[in-house]
Amino acid sequence: MKKTLLYMALFVMSLNVHAQVGIETPTPQSTLHVNGSLQVVKDFNVGGNGKTRGNSGNRGEVLMSNGAGTAPTWGTIESQNFLKVVFVGNKTDTNPSSGSYTGTGSNPISTHDSYAKSYVYNVSNKVDNTYLKYNTTTGIFTVVKPGYYNIVPYITYDLSLNGNGYTAGTAKSSIQKVSPATETLASISTGHGERTLAVNHNLSSITYFNKDDTFRVRCVYTQSFRLSAGNIHISYLTP
Repeated sequence: MKKTLLYMALFVMSLNVHAQVGIETPTPQSTLHVNGSLQVVKDFNVGGNGKTRGNSGNRGEVLMSNGAGTAPTWGTIESQNFLKVVFVGNKTDTNPSSGSYTGTGSNPISTHDSYAKSYVYNVSNKVDNTYLKYNTTTGIFTVVKPGYYNIVPYITYDLSLNGNGYTAGTAKSSIQKVSPATETLASISTGHGERTLAVNHNLSSITYFNKDDTFRVRCVYTQSFRLSAGNIHISYLTP
């Protein structure tokens, strides 16, 4: 009789070991099924096994699924290959505030960088200083974190102050690395007829930068010109 009771107890224990447990549900669908809220006061460990404690992750990491039947893992969002927006800027003013910059007066304008002016964004809507620093006086971006950056500026030229016979010409806008050596990363050059009062340019560049590299947006026109409203967004391509 004692042996029979022992066998029955062991059988029930075996069933309980492999049973599904439901909290606030009579039909659990997993080993532990909670129909309600869950409060974790300390660590939340994932992975591990019967003899090894799971991993509680590091500060700032998020829990990522590895699919059914595999334990999730902790990781950073940056490790998932995406574009992180690190700078958003706007130009809401006009430079110069009175008068115009002197144009090159000739074609082609590609050989007249001394006439070019930096496009300066006077409003910084977002700056992540762990990636980039921006000088609102010079228009120079300085790279803090090395990697690939996607630079997308929108630029406008204002020719409205020019008289008749002084608006036709060529405009060139560039994304230009300044240091360690001057290098044009992307550019667009467009020709315009007489009485063109505004010029609009869109640019894009994906370039690898080392720490402390600098870059800027550069503009030049054959006629006298002003630089007016525009915007830029810069994203970091995570590895």
